[in-house]
Amino acid sequence: MITKRQLGFILIGVGALVIAGALAANVVGARDAGFGPLQTIGLAAGGGIILMALPLLKLGDRPA
Repeated sequence: MITKRQLGFILIGVGALVIAGALAANVVGARDAGFGPLQTIGLAAGGGIILMALPLLKLGDRPA
């Protein structure tokens, strides 16, 4: 069974992947137009996921 701490680490990984994907879009797109609105939404969503996952780390080994 997955614990709340494990779920927190999984969600932090997902948030980091979302942020990395939003940042990698500039490299793949090869444009110097700056950040687009979808990239900004991606960064905000990734940060939000990480912020929501942090309290789960403190809850320890209780089942999720």
